[in-house]
Amino acid sequence: MSLAFNRVNEDSASAENIAPHLIETLTETLREVAEVIAPVWPLRDYVAVNPYAGITHRSFMDARAFLKVFSDCDNLMPIEYYAAEFQRGRFSIADIDSAIDELCQQGFMQTLSAPKIAEKLSSIEPRDTSLNPSQLNTNRHQPVRTVADYATDYSSIDWREAIIDEISKHCAAHYDQGQATWTSPYANLPLYQAWRMLALEDRNIEILGLHGFREYVARLPHTPEAAIVYSLVQLNVPMHLWSAVLLSQAFSIPGWCAWAKYQAYWSDDEESPSNDLFGLLAMRLAYDAALAESKTLYINWASFVDKESVSFQSPLAMPGDDSVLRYTLLRASEIAYRRDLLGSLEIKPDESKLADQRKLAQMVFCIDVRSERIRRQLESPSSDIETFGFAGFFGMGFEYLKLGQTSGCAQLPVLLKPQFKLLEGLPESKIGKEAITTKNRQNYRTWRSLWKGFQTSATSCFSFVETMGLFYGVQLLQRALGVKPNAIALKFDGLCEEDHDKLRPTMRTLNLQGVTTTRQVDMAEGILRNLGLTKDFASLVVFCGHACQTDNNPLAAGLDCGACGGHSGEPNARFAALLLNQPYIRHALVESGIEIPDDTHFIGALHNTTTDSISFFDVEDVPESLRSAIQELQGSCTVASQQTREERLPTVAGKSASDLFKRASDWSEVRPEWGLAGNAAFIVAPRSLTKSVKLDARSFLHSYDYRQDRDGRVLETIMTAPMVVASWINLQYYASTVDNQHFGSGNKTVHNVVGKFGIVSGNGGDLQTGLPWQSLHTGRSYQHLPMRLQVVIGAPREMIDRVIDKHEMVANLFDGHWLHLIAIDEGQTYR
Repeated sequence: MSLAFNRVNEDSASAENIAPHLIETLTETLREVAEVIAPVWPLRDYVAVNPYAGITHRSFMDARAFLKVFSDCDNLMPIEYYAAEFQRGRFSIADIDSAIDELCQQGFMQTLSAPKIAEKLSSIEPRDTSLNPSQLNTNRHQPVRTVADYATDYSSIDWREAIIDEISKHCAAHYDQGQATWTSPYANLPLYQAWRMLALEDRNIEILGLHGFREYVARLPHTPEAAIVYSLVQLNVPMHLWSAVLLSQAFSIPGWCAWAKYQAYWSDDEESPSNDLFGLLAMRLAYDAALAESKTLYINWASFVDKESVSFQSPLAMPGDDSVLRYTLLRASEIAYRRDLLGSLEIKPDESKLADQRKLAQMVFCIDVRSERIRRQLESPSSDIETFGFAGFFGMGFEYLKLGQTSGCAQLPVLLKPQFKLLEGLPESKIGKEAITTKNRQNYRTWRSLWKGFQTSATSCFSFVETMGLFYGVQLLQRALGVKPNAIALKFDGLCEEDHDKLRPTMRTLNLQGVTTTRQVDMAEGILRNLGLTKDFASLVVFCGHACQTDNNPLAAGLDCGACGGHSGEPNARFAALLLNQPYIRHALVESGIEIPDDTHFIGALHNTTTDSISFFDVEDVPESLRSAIQELQGSCTVASQQTREERLPTVAGKSASDLFKRASDWSEVRPEWGLAGNAAFIVAPRSLTKSVKLDARSFLHSYDYRQDRDGRVLETIMTAPMVVASWINLQYYASTVDNQHFGSGNKTVHNVVGKFGIVSGNGGDLQTGLPWQSLHTGRSYQHLPMRLQVVIGAPREMIDRVIDKHEMVANLFDGHWLHLIAIDEGQTYR
């Protein structure tokens, strides 16, 4: 099939002759395209991102139709999956009937009745839809495709893969953060300009068969916007299709576009933001335009597209499409879960809290679903321990500078910016040691860097292997056998062993940064009021952050605290305790109506989510009068940890609790823990609602009592911050499960780190963004059952309505059915 491309007169679209009105039109188009693309954070701050974030102003099914115009993305599981769930009894005919009723109210027409659908599901032969997730979703007849897609269909070369590899090669070199021995000579230039300089010399793509590519690059304008216009004109793309064509380009390399979006919109350099996303689109489009006019390939893109039929208002279901049926079954599974969840909760009319004896301890955990099990185990033996759920950064947003460092990690949600720097140090009694420790630390790390450079140097790497290979072979064998070499953690570099437990957050330089005592008091009051803990303080109040423990895992940050920017919550927990132990802060809080007893002590702790161990910090600072209390609490935590491990064993197919500790240090383990897999609900209510319920680590639990929030400010904060973060987590897991090819990261066993900031599969290809298959599937069945988050809020409906009416983003999530809302008001539930 010979399809000639219609070439326009070169003079009409030359680099010197791009009409200003075309650039203006493109600017608005690029803004719309950029909005659709969700960012991805670097590995050290790896956090959950909702891949649908840019299209949540559309409804769930409208978004599906929108994506189908220019990609083969899907947001529904295949019919075989729902058939298997139905046959397992996960939802019933009654649930299907309820789903049909709900969807009919939304305007969906279902031609089958619930019994007919059930009959159809029962007749489907069980099939493991996870065997080859990359081929679950295909939409090869989407209205808008790339030239590479067409060229691949009529050529012996997979041009899609070839172009992705070329772009990945350039991006990996350009963004490298110290992994490569030889860096890009143009790394100081913006992405597009750096690529253009290299592409003029690089013959690789021409050797593959794309003749004339360097000639085409030489004709491109020097700015990405002008280059995009030039290529669009060369392709004869009408202006009303620019957005669709650019989106098809973006979704052909979704990983690198996500990274470029991060660079462009989340850059630390706010005065000079990057336009790398536009540069990346200019690069990708250039390959298509050059491919279209190649003398060996004659492909007329315009002849493949019915330009009049391309619309972002496409019908929800095309003939032969079973999407409405699958959507009905998704809703049925969610209704079944909702029924079981609400049936288990202690829903009662509001009653005043009965007076109770003073608690031994109140423990504040992150709302993370992994806290649910251990909270229940701590509370079940007696009433001496009370637990709360709160965002894991505890309202303490800062940049944490470890001893001897000039820059650190942002310990707060990634959508926020740190307001001050918190310094790590030794106690005042040992402050004289800090200078020596800092110098030793710098020396250790300098030598380590030199040694690493010697290992990877082009002149010494071969001799290094020959001389040191046997020594490293012993280390390799030790790790393979589970025997880790005696190595001190990097966090203790330069520190004598007796001071390991002394390293901690300090309050030094806070006043110099404008964090005055008044502001510190406001921070302390904010923690307690948002938590709902303003009276009846226990003897010990514990802020318990969380972190994972895993070895050889590039995606480890994804198992840490998302509220802390993908880091351990230890600094936040310790600083919150430090702040509330200050006498001047407690004295000032009395004036605000919060009186903390003199014998109440705050302490920081850390929940290891891989082993379910709880470690306490700064125990030596606990007053003598509370030493027996802290020992009793530690004993209770030890018992609760063991019970939690035993409860978790079936989920990891472990034989004993020791298996969990082995997973934490096994460098070959692809499932050290399940993270937030299975998440399905976000409950905002007093603990009494869920205290006696076994929720199987599927619910985010945020403590909230509307009776202490008369003006609704706390509820507004919860619904616009933690709830939105929970929805990001839920939809990342959802998207990674239903369409791992586009929104996940494939097979973890073939991941390779690129540039220290991301991962690719194998030795190239697109940057991987979402969750690996091993974080979603056991190898035999799904660990994460994809369904949208059920948000349960214990508050009057009027309070909830005020928040929704005030915040369009929140309204879109509910109105578009990205989240489901259930209000518990006066002992009744309302959808």
